Amino acid sequence: MKAICLLIVMLSTTVVLAQSKDEALKKIIQQQELDWNKNDMKSFSQAFSEDAVLINFLGMYWKGKEEIMTQFSHINECCIKPTSIKLEWIDAKFLSENAAYAHIKETLTAKEDYAVPGGVVKKGTVNTKFITAVFEKQNTIWKIITMQVTQVNAPPR
Repeated sequence: MKAICLLIVMLSTTVVLAQSKDEALKKIIQQQELDWNKNDMKSFSQAFSEDAVLINFLGMYWKGKEEIMTQFSHINECCIKPTSIKLEWIDAKFLSENAAYAHIKETLTAKEDYAVPGGVVKKGTVNTKFITAVFEKQNTIWKIITMQVTQVNAPPR
């Protein structure tokens, strides 16, 4: 009976630890959502490691936290400020105590009309992207070391 109780305690502890690890990563993504919606690209970029890579949905390759912050700051007025995002956690897998990846669904909504190369995005337009983020724990702090953003398009008719 003691062995069964010990096993139950060990399994419960494992589930709680896994949930708390997930929570640490989820908080990073929740903060990014808040930062985007406040148009605070400096804070948004703090989630990335110094040598992080971000490949945006247009295929642009940005290397380093400084470049990520600079590029987002450049497009803030035209393409971030007139939008809001909702980031929905899909799942995560821990590869070790210090490495994990996660999948996130991004829903971006135009709060007002805004111009992009080749046209105008109308107020109320919604688009969806999937994000894959790889995290590494660096000195007890989780950072995004790479992120890939993929635009979801409707299937051809």
